[in-house]
Parts: sequence; structure tokens; C-alpha cells
Amino acid sequence: MKKLNDWMKSHQVTAFFLFAYAITWPLLFIYFYVFHGDTTAGALMEPLVVFSPALMAMLISGIVEPQPKQADRKPHRIAFLLSWLVSAPILILYAWKIYKVELVMAAFIYGFLSLFPAWVLSSAYARTPGIRKHFSTLLKPRGSVLWYLVVFLTFPGIPLLGMWITLQFGSEAKFFMAGMAFQDVAFLLLLEFLHVLLMTGGINEESGWRGFALPRLQTRYPVIVSALIVGFFWSMWHLPLDIGTNTPVSQILTNRLFYNLVFSILMAWLYNRTNGSILAPVLFHAAMNAFGDQFSTNIASGALFVSLAIVAIVSDSMWKKLPSAHPAVYQAPVLDG
Repeated sequence: MKKLNDWMKSHQVTAFFLFAYAITWPLLFIYFYVFHGDTTAGALMEPLVVFSPALMAMLISGIVEPQPKQADRKPHRIAFLLSWLVSAPILILYAWKIYKVELVMAAFIYGFLSLFPAWVLSSAYARTPGIRKHFSTLLKPRGSVLWYLVVFLTFPGIPLLGMWITLQFGSEAKFFMAGMAFQDVAFLLLLEFLHVLLMTGGINEESGWRGFALPRLQTRYPVIVSALIVGFFWSMWHLPLDIGTNTPVSQILTNRLFYNLVFSILMAWLYNRTNGSILAPVLFHAAMNAFGDQFSTNIASGALFVSLAIVAIVSDSMWKKLPSAHPAVYQAPVLDG
């Protein structure tokens, strides 16, 4: 075990990618090809599948800086309880309203599953210093609030603008919820956003991809290179899901090798602009999944996303490395002796 821990300390990014894949890929294979998409099996596997990036970030951060642990367990326990009391109603309501799970069953299953986002959120107050430092910006974000608003100018701002431009040129563009009442649309989009934030792309993924891998890569590479490396591994991590759900190859290529890389650049931009705050890419990822999926794909939106990515690259000179003292660059712990 000591040899493994020493290797993980010396190869943190490699270990993170390797073990995140080692958890998610086999479990998705079992889910699709052994259990044939059974919903009960999926509910039981979901936490490990979707939380593997956050769990690996937690594990390695704790190994790298395990001491000195805080003696008082109370702050962590209180944070965990409060996080669970917030997460559980949201996930139960989502399962009841969206998945159409009977309410008692939803409360039983998703009351349990909500322990995972509660665990991640409360890690901002973990006793282990490496874990506490890593997750602190989920609940204590850095940077100007204006950069967090950029998230919502991007989603749903760009899809809305892209749809309007497309319609002006006489082409077809759709908002898939257009036939619903405004209050229903608002309720469902808010519920979807909160669900993604807690369970399917927010804290569970971005605590790892941008929160853990990106700052460590930025110690060695220019920002654009680091963003694209993370974007590639983030994209490929989803590949078994794409194959298992019979997603067309053309859509996989478009989503994973175009849009995901563009969005990875934008999330790196926001992460760096907020001085290494995990909350910024968490909100971006949640908004991207919740709002972006409600619009049909069109050339105008794609061009706007690329334009924004170019603005980010040029404005921040992303072809350069960040200064080693920048808050978005990983700072290795100083060991005594």
C-alpha cells in the first residue's frame, strides 16, 4: 500500500485519470451489457459511476496531505448534515417528478443517494488538510461574482441568441420546452439544474476534472494545453455511456471532440479567472447540461461558443503558462524536515 501511495503522490494526474476510468468504465459495461440497463441496478451503481472524479480527487488529496488532521469533527458533521438536508429533497423531488418514481420509493433510494453530494460538499470542512483545501471553494468560492454571472450569460444566453439568429435567417431552431407554460418551464429547468449540480456533472465531476487535474497540469503546461488535456479525458470518460445508449457516431464526434473541448477551454477560463474556485466550472457544467440540452443544435450557437472561446484564449494569453504562484496553479504542500 505504501508503494501505491508513493506512486500516487508522484503521479497525481495520471493516478486520477487512471482510477476514475477504472471505476466508471467497467461499471457502465456491467450496467449496459450484464444488467441491460435495469433501472434498479443503475440506481445502485450511479453514485460510483458519476462520482468517480470527485472520489478520486478526495482520495489522492488525502494521501498527498494527510496530516495534521483537525481534532474537532463537529464542523464536518454539521456541514454534512446541512448538505444532506439540502440535497435530499432536491433529488427526491427530481426522481418523483422527472423519473416518475413512486414518492416513498424515491425518498428511500434518493435519500440514500443524496449522501454522496452531501459527502462531497461537506469535504470543504473535512478533518484531513489535503481534502479540506481541495474542496473548500465549493462552499467558500473565490473571485468576483461577475465571473459566476458569465456562466448564465453562456447558458442559456448563447443557445437563446443562437436560436434567434438562426430563425432570422429562415432556418429551423427549436426550444424543446416551447409548448409548456412558463411556470412549468421555470420549475423543471431549475430542478434539472440543481440535479445536475448535485449528481450528474456538477460537483461530482468538476471537483475532479477542473478542480483536481487542471491546476496540477497548469504547473507544467500552458493553460490551453492543460484545458485540452482535461477536455479530452473528460470527453472519453463518457464514451461507454455514449456507446451504451446507442448515440450516433456523428453526434459523439461532434459532442466529445468539438463542443466538449470548446467548453473545457471556457471552464478553464472561468476557473482561472475566479482564482481556482471549483464552484465556477461546477455552475458552468450544471447550466450547460440543464439549459443547453433544451435547444436544437445550430451553426449560430456553435459559432458563438467558438467566438467566446477565442476571446477567452486571447484575453488571457492561454498559450502561456500561469505564474507558479497563481491561485489556480496547484501548490504542493510544504513538508516539515
